[in-house]
Amino acid sequence: MAKKFTQNDVLLYLYNELEAELIKPLEEAMTQDAELLQFYYQSLETMKALDELVVEPNATIVSILNEEAANHNSLEIH
Repeated sequence: MAKKFTQNDVLLYLYNELEAELIKPLEEAMTQDAELLQFYYQSLETMKALDELVVEPNATIVSILNEEAANHNSLEIH
């Protein structure tokens, strides 16, 4: 009986975490299942967008954290 692949299998495949013996069958399944293939392409686009995302902390938060760190000596006795 052939394995029914899921979106989870596709994500494992994209992150190179799918079991080696399931890679070829999944690739073949995607050629037969339009929804699975569409999910694959959408996930690739999402991964690309996430890789390009640049997040920087707010300068005020960094300043507060630095101030707090300067005010607290890690060797203090409580």
